[in-house]
Order: sequence, then structure tokens, then C-alpha cells
Amino acid sequence: GGGMAGGGGFAGGVGGVHGGAGTGYGGAGMSVAGGGPAVMAGNARLGNGAASPGGCGTCAGGVNTLVSTVGGGIGTVPAGTYIAGDGDGCGAGGCSVGGAGCSVGEECGGGTGMMTFVGIGGGDWKTETTYKYVGAGQGDILFVTQKRKTYYGLAACLAVLLLLAAAVALCQGTTSTTVKHEKPVAISTTAVIGVPPPQSDPTTTTPAPPKMCMFWGDPHVVTFDGGRPSFYGDGEFWIVKNAQVSIQGVYRGTQYTYGLAATQKVAIGGAFIGNHIIQVDPMENDGKITIDGREICKNLGTNYENENPNFPFTIVHNDVGVLPDKAASQFKRHMVHISLPMGIKMTVFRWTNYMDLTIEMPPLADGQDGSCGNFNGDAADDSTPAIFERIGARIADGDMLFDNRSPDAWTYEEAEMLKTCDPETRAGAEDKCKQELQGPQTTIMLHECMFDLCFGMNEHALRIARTFATKA
Repeated sequence: GGGMAGGGGFAGGVGGVHGGAGTGYGGAGMSVAGGGPAVMAGNARLGNGAASPGGCGTCAGGVNTLVSTVGGGIGTVPAGTYIAGDGDGCGAGGCSVGGAGCSVGEECGGGTGMMTFVGIGGGDWKTETTYKYVGAGQGDILFVTQKRKTYYGLAACLAVLLLLAAAVALCQGTTSTTVKHEKPVAISTTAVIGVPPPQSDPTTTTPAPPKMCMFWGDPHVVTFDGGRPSFYGDGEFWIVKNAQVSIQGVYRGTQYTYGLAATQKVAIGGAFIGNHIIQVDPMENDGKITIDGREICKNLGTNYENENPNFPFTIVHNDVGVLPDKAASQFKRHMVHISLPMGIKMTVFRWTNYMDLTIEMPPLADGQDGSCGNFNGDAADDSTPAIFERIGARIADGDMLFDNRSPDAWTYEEAEMLKTCDPETRAGAEDKCKQELQGPQTTIMLHECMFDLCFGMNEHALRIARTFATKA
């Protein structure tokens, strides 16, 4: 490094002023090294140097040049540079350093400019000090310090990391801790700078959103996937079949539907509610809401909450709800709202001799099937024949939640309508029903199953049945 030690004054003034004591700029000498800041060398004062009127006059108005002296002291100064010293002296063509310059002594403030190595590597950068003319007339001198690049932020970050590494090493040494994942994995707690901590594999996925299955009328169905099967024959059917969840329905014809079935009863059971059985009947014949055969919520405005916290479910009986079939809006409303585990919600609309219902739920992780479909995102495989082929046309005896099967019924309108089924379709339906019917197979049950396979995808079968009623 180099610089001006002590107070650097300018002899004879600037711009051609001759003689007299030097009136320059005192102050601290600048000593720069290794990219560090200038070091103040005591309280510098003006020097006592005197200019020679004759020899130094040529320095007036000269161009100031950069003072850049290295090697630990003040070296040769180019012409045109003014530096006040403690003695007299002139250089050829301009003012040179007088005497020893301002180094050590009372007149320079009693201090010496210092060179200091700084930074991690010690002396990576050299900073120079320049003087330049500023202003309109190039008269005054502006002291300019060039920018210095530092690594204080990086050094601080490295220091923090080293302290953290030391702290972990002191607290835990090189011991290992076993963290429980799907499979036990040993993870070392020894800190390694620059290596990210191990990450466990993600094992969870965003759950699928719930969707709704809706029943109305005789009974028409919109499945979870948007399929539109219908079930016109009598019998006990799966609505939702799963290893943990069982929802079943009894479909039976009425005098108003010419024998075509409507939903008569609903039962809910399975391990997800502790193997209790919730059953809901229509209003006629003193229809009830029961749990394991015990009546609950007989009147509107009543509710039930299961006392076992392991199988939480609630039942509310009121007259509030959005009807799936607006044609039923003329009737008095009796709605049963059932909130079940696993995100399943049901609303049963109890009418005089049949029921409508909605089921809202997410798809079950281990699959499901039934009149509400298999909830696989494909509406095409939710047809009546496809559902029967997968799970059977009726519920098997050992899977029944109801106490007994409903009696067989076969109407004139159904029999006449079945005769209109395409012969090839009808023959195929008979063969399939013999394979897919669960439990006893009576002639009427066989015909009911065949009717579903022939007309299950016809949403307007009731219109056809009505035409046979007028002929009877």
C-alpha cells in the first residue's frame, strides 16, 4: 500500500499563487492496503513548508495527478502534484517533495500513516485515492475514494454455519436417531455443512372430492359418476357395497307405478358404524326410524347422537331439505339427515309409501359398487346390466341388513311389457339372471330381474307400463 503520510498540504496554493507558507489541506494521511479503509494518522496539522518563488512558480495551475505511492513511504511525486513537507524544495518543472515530507513530527500531527492488511486472504484488493477537478471552472478539488468490494455478508454466513455445526456436534456427537416412517429409517444427526437434511417420501395424496348419488321415483338413479340406471323389479338391492360400508334398499312396486318399483326402505350398517343397523321406513303403516330395532326420532325436530365416540354418527329428523323430485313438493316433508363416519352424508325424504334419497361421499379407498355405481369416474359402466354382472342382481341371504325379504309381486302391466322385450335380449337376460340372482330363485324373481335387464336403461318405462294399464 502507499499513500500520503501525515497531513498533505499544497505549497504555494493552487493556480499559480507563489511564495509564502503552504496552505494546503491538512488532516489524516491516507494509508490503504488490502482493501481496507484509510487509517487516520493522528491529529495532523498544516506543514511548515515554504515555497520557493522562483523554482516552484511553474507548478501553479498544473494538472494534479494521482498520488499512488507504494512500498511503505512517500516516493517520487510526478510534476504538477503539490505535497506540503516540513522543509523547502523544488523540483524541475514543478514542486517535488520538500525535505522528508510529512512523515513523523510535530508539524504533521504526531502520527504516521499506517498500512493494514484486511480480509480473509489478507491483501486481496488495492484501493487508490484520486483527486479530480470539479465545478464549472476546474478550480476546487474533490476527494474521491474508489469503491471497495467486501465479503462481510459471506463471512458472517459461514461463521453462523460453523457455529451451528459445532453446537450440534457438542450436543449430540455422532449418535443416530431412528425416525418412524412407513419403514424405519436410521437418520444420522451429525451436521454436514452444505448437505440438505434427508426428506421423507410423501405418502399422502389429496383426497378425492365427495360426489352425490340421487334416487327419486320408481326408482331413477344418478350415480356418483353420472350414470343413469333404473331398477324396476322388486327385491333387496345394494346401494353402496364395501368391506366397511353397507347401504341397502328395498325396491317395491306401488299401485301408482303399475308394479314398477320405488324405494321402500333403506338400511345402513357395517364396521364403520360399529355394526349397528340404521333403518328408515316410509310414513305409511307406522313407518319408523330405528337403530338396531329401537325407534328413535319419532317426531319432527328431534335428533339422535351415537354415544360411542369411536363410531360417531348423528340423525336429525326435520322438514328441511332440497327435494330431488320437485313433483313431491306438494306433500308434507319428513327429512332424515344422517351424518356418518368416513365423510358420508345421507338425506332420506320420507313420503307416504316410498322414499327419495341422496348420498354424498368421497370414493372409498378399497372400492365400492351398487345401485350408485362403482365411483371410478366412468359413467358408462354404471348401467343396470353392468352393475348386476359385478355384484349380482340381488343381495345374498348372508349379507342382508333387513330382517326378511319382501314378498314377491308381479303385475299384469309388467308381464305385458316384458313380452315387448327383444327376443334375443330377453333370452340373454334370462341366462344372466339365473347366474346373477343371489338367494332363492322363484319364477317371479327371475322375471323381475329380466325386466331390469330389458328396461333398466329406459328412464320412461312408467309411460309404457301405463299404456298396458289402459288395456287391462
